Amino acid sequence: MKIIKPIVIILLTMVSSFFLMAILGPSNYKVTKAIKIGAPIDVVFEQTSVFMNWGAWSPWAASDPKAKYTIEQDNQTAGASMAWQGEISGKGIMTSTEVVTNKKFIYELSFIEPFEMTSSGGFKYTMVGDSVLLTWSDEGNIDFLMRPMTMLRSFEDQIAPMFEKGLINIKEVCENMETKVNTEITEEMVESKQILYVSESSSLMPDAIGAKMGAAFGELMALMSIGKIEMASAPISITKKYDLVEMTCEFDAAIPVIEIPEGLELSGRIEKGESYSGKALKIIHTGSFLTLKATYDKMLAYIDANGYQKNGNSWEEYIDDPAAIAEEDRRIFIYFPIQ
Repeated sequence: MKIIKPIVIILLTMVSSFFLMAILGPSNYKVTKAIKIGAPIDVVFEQTSVFMNWGAWSPWAASDPKAKYTIEQDNQTAGASMAWQGEISGKGIMTSTEVVTNKKFIYELSFIEPFEMTSSGGFKYTMVGDSVLLTWSDEGNIDFLMRPMTMLRSFEDQIAPMFEKGLINIKEVCENMETKVNTEITEEMVESKQILYVSESSSLMPDAIGAKMGAAFGELMALMSIGKIEMASAPISITKKYDLVEMTCEFDAAIPVIEIPEGLELSGRIEKGESYSGKALKIIHTGSFLTLKATYDKMLAYIDANGYQKNGNSWEEYIDDPAAIAEEDRRIFIYFPIQ
């Protein structure tokens, strides 16, 4: 009994402290962040009101690269939705509730796991001189039992840094879409090369793809060093799947080599093969990976407009060394096989 009594007192103290914190804790929150973007307002609206475009800049997608997404009715009208499920981001759904072109994009956000909670937020677009003032906000009520946690770290402190990072990414995407895309597309004959490659999958966030690709190229270079295998040309990435709905991609990180020695023992995930041979369209992307989608959009529009038929998986060739060339000047040659 002497032992039980202090335990009961401690438990009662903890419970009473919890409820006191719940009573004193905030019952709601609101976060608002803004940034000026030097790009046409329709470009800014397009990148933020179409859920399929969020994969290029969303900080939440970057923090949980294994999350799975389902996007429905993504047509810039009320009722469009993006659901997700991930180990870090939990489970939830965002649904647009009001959309006015170049004015506002409002959504309702519902968390399902690991806790249930709803909020409302969205983007507002205002012209300020030649720039667009993009304002991102979110607000909601805090459940009684969740309020003690906000006494330690508020919802504002958790959400605000993510909003700031997202807005910076949106700014970079939009401002570079018009200036960094080389619109010249050429038709070329490509010769096949022997390649060593590693198959990978990733979310569409550039940081996640970069990490996976860097690790794969590291494995390949290690094997080439041991086997004294010479590189034939710049590293490439062969796109096998690019899904804007699920925000995932699959690719082969590959290095073209002069010759693969007979009897070479491949280790780990490394495989050998040959690259594409034949006719292909080529476009040059210069600058950040965040604006890569704009280059692909131009290529795909060109293919459709000119009646070309795709003939296999596209690939990227990384011409410039990231250690030697600044990001804004790095070139990527993008090829699409055609018939």
